[in-house]
Amino acid sequence: MYLLNLKSSNNYSVYIDQIFSPAGHYLSRHPHLYKIIEEILLDYKLSGNNIIIEKKLERDIGTTDIISTTDADNIYYAQALKSTIFYRFAKNRFPQKSDTLTLILKKDEQGNFEVYDTWIGRNYPAFPGDQNETNKSKDYWNSHALVHNALSIQTKSITKTCPY
Repeated sequence: MYLLNLKSSNNYSVYIDQIFSPAGHYLSRHPHLYKIIEEILLDYKLSGNNIIIEKKLERDIGTTDIISTTDADNIYYAQALKSTIFYRFAKNRFPQKSDTLTLILKKDEQGNFEVYDTWIGRNYPAFPGDQNETNKSKDYWNSHALVHNALSIQTKSITKTCPY
């Protein structure tokens, strides 16, 4: 567990489970984001049980694998390894620079906050078929996609037909 160097007036701590959380996995590939997360949360008063923060910064912080698509894009669908959800991919597209960081925080039983997930780019709804799917998921993912090679996929699951 990584304890961020933050203390609030409410006396809660903010931490990242580096082994088991999606944030820990993502940060292992983007370690420069630890300082940016601390920078964002220093001025943020956390309240509630589940918090989504989408922070636009004044500088590029990396690239996002999620892009807007058009009819000109070569789209395919596939399942990621160890997943039953179909993801939408755009072939021959590349990650784009981003100045936005999204954080998902969850309050634990002790009243502290875990940075459960984080990524470079804007917040987005879960993929259709995900347990966290919303009524916005299908519309969003019909106009957005992951860039080719953003995830390791099950090659036998590749299809051009939209599964949702």
